[in-house]
Amino acid sequence: MFQGILVALIATCIYMESRIGGQHMLDRPIIIAPLVGLVMGDFKTGLIIGGQLELVWMGLVGIGTSTPPDVVVGSALATAFAIKTGASYETTLALAIPISLLAQLGSIGVCILNTAFAHRADRCAENEDYRGVEISNWMGSALYFVFKFSMILIGYLVGTEAITALMNNIPASIQAGLGQSGNLLPALGVAMLMQLTFDRKFGVFFFIGFALAAFLNISTIGAAFFGVCFAVIYYFFGGQKAQLQTIAVSDDEESEEL
Repeated sequence: MFQGILVALIATCIYMESRIGGQHMLDRPIIIAPLVGLVMGDFKTGLIIGGQLELVWMGLVGIGTSTPPDVVVGSALATAFAIKTGASYETTLALAIPISLLAQLGSIGVCILNTAFAHRADRCAENEDYRGVEISNWMGSALYFVFKFSMILIGYLVGTEAITALMNNIPASIQAGLGQSGNLLPALGVAMLMQLTFDRKFGVFFFIGFALAAFLNISTIGAAFFGVCFAVIYYFFGGQKAQLQTIAVSDDEESEEL
């Protein structure tokens, strides 16, 4: 019980930082999962799951009225279930998606309820009740806190036994399928991000990284090291080219003035 309260409190406080403290991107799986793992006594597992989930959800951002899957609840519960039940990373990764989608429905409900506080703030502003506007804003934030905390705590207390029983009753072939689908989810997340950010000018670096990993069996850390070297080389050569172009333009302008 106490461990579940700590898990829920940590994840909820991290989420609230993004609501009232500014968007510092702390409410990401790579931050939440290791902290949950630390509380549950397995920091290494939390770090691994956080990295895997970050690959899946790195391009997921709520814009405007869109409500994406609840990354906070999914990351916290998936990490807790993995450590508590001893399930494989791949299987837990596959379960994190439905957990986040279920929590997404609750987030939509909270957003709807929060409109009442928004209308209350409008009425207070019309009456020049600025204290009331402040209270309305804090009431909306408190509602989010209660929802996130309750969702994670209830999921932790009820879901652990349910997930354990589910794991024991799933045939080995189904678990193998979940493992394989879990392996594909990070690739799907990277593909979604590339769809938004891919540029023909920098695409060659992606294929260089793929070649290093696929044909030379270089680890992720080794590929990252090569990436840093390429970035530094590109920066210096690209900067010199831009500087030469600026000098050429300045010389042309001076010639025209003369």
